[in-house]
Amino acid sequence: MKKLTLDDLVPFQSYLPVQEKFLKSVIEEKKTRRVRLNDRMSGLFETRLSVWFQVQEMIRAEQIEQQEYLEEMLEVYNDLLPDDGELSMTLFIEIPNQNELRLFNKSIVSIENHVFLQYGEHQIQSYEPTDEDDKDEEYTQSVHYLRFPFTPEQRRDFVSYEGDIVLSVSHPNYQTQLILSAELVSSLQKELND
Repeated sequence: MKKLTLDDLVPFQSYLPVQEKFLKSVIEEKKTRRVRLNDRMSGLFETRLSVWFQVQEMIRAEQIEQQEYLEEMLEVYNDLLPDDGELSMTLFIEIPNQNELRLFNKSIVSIENHVFLQYGEHQIQSYEPTDEDDKDEEYTQSVHYLRFPFTPEQRRDFVSYEGDIVLSVSHPNYQTQLILSAELVSSLQKELND
């Protein structure tokens, strides 16, 4: 997926009059691209529009104009966009009770390596492109930026696959799964086929 550049960004003064229009587009897109795995986890398969909107909202909220800050933001947010042959998903751990959330997050360390897309004979394992020095072996964060890397064969089979595609979590301490909607599958297949 093509990364965002400075040329894609709209100065905050120019963005304000069109913000509502883009908000409606993002809400519509997220209806298809967001999944609820269960009462504790959800995911959003990111798109260029969803990431662009996050950047624009930061620019609007902070009234950012300096090019160096814009470049820093692009560097951070472009990491949410998948590389060629990949899909990306932001995984959210959603437990309102903070004590329960802390206990749960202690029990699912390395969850980022235990999320899978399964279809036919294929199982695509997630990873999170992060700095190894930032990893905490006793606690995991509530938001993870996952990537699903496909080989050329897996990609070809995914794009033409007509059966159920399952998103699953297979952590030793926590398992759940969800069959993706036909509308979401079609969107992901189109994305991988581009």
